[in-house]
Amino acid sequence: MLAIEAPMTQRASPQPGAAIGLAIRYARKTAGLSGEKLAEATGLSLRTIVKIEQGDGAVALGRYKTVACELGLEWMFDVFDRDTSDEALGTPKYYLSGMTALCLPPADGRPPALWYTSSLSNPSSWRIAGKHTAHTGALIGVAGLWNATATIAQYGVVAPCIWAANPERAVFDLLIDSCEIRQCRVPNVQVTDIDDVVNLEQVREWVAQCEPFLADAAREGIEDWLNGGHQ
Repeated sequence: MLAIEAPMTQRASPQPGAAIGLAIRYARKTAGLSGEKLAEATGLSLRTIVKIEQGDGAVALGRYKTVACELGLEWMFDVFDRDTSDEALGTPKYYLSGMTALCLPPADGRPPALWYTSSLSNPSSWRIAGKHTAHTGALIGVAGLWNATATIAQYGVVAPCIWAANPERAVFDLLIDSCEIRQCRVPNVQVTDIDDVVNLEQVREWVAQCEPFLADAAREGIEDWLNGGHQ
C-alpha cells in the first residue's frame, strides 16, 4: 500500500428508491424502449414499471432489481442500496471517477475540470471505479477521494453515500485504466482540456509512486499523455 487509508466520516443515508427509479427511466429512454416493451421484457406490468420509475417504495426490491438487470444497471444496488459503515474504516468499495468525476465541482471550491454536467443527473451514465473503470485504491488508497453525496444531490440524485475522485484522482484513474489495464489511449479527453484546473504535478507524483507496478508501455503512454501527446 502506497498511501495511508485514513478514516472517512459517514453521513445519514436517505432512501435510494428515487435515485434508482430515475436512473431506470433514463436508461429505458436511452435504449429506445417504451414502458410497454420493458414490461414485456421483464414480465412485469406497465403499472409496476411506472411505479419503479417513480421510486415507489411499495414495490418489492426484487422487481427493481429485475428491471435494473434488464437495462444493465445491476451495479446501482451496490452503490445506492448498501450499508456504508465499512467505508468508515478505509477505501470505499466504489466511487465516481473518470469523466464523471471531472464534471463535478470538487470540494475545495475549484470549478469542474469538464463541463458536461448534464450527465451528473443521469446515474446510468456515471463512471464508477470498481464497476466500469479500474479501482486504484490498492495503489494510492483514499488519496484524492471525497464525500460527494451533498454535491450529487444538487443534480437531483439523492443517494445514501456517494464518494468521488477529485480532479487529480480522476485523471490518475483514467491513466491507469487506459494505459495499464486496457492498454489503449485515454479516450475523450486531452491534457489541454483540463490543465487549467487539474494539478498535473500531483498526478505525476502518484504515477511516480506506482512506477514499480506499471508496465513499460503503460509508463510511456502515461508520460506521453501528460506531455500533451495523443492529440
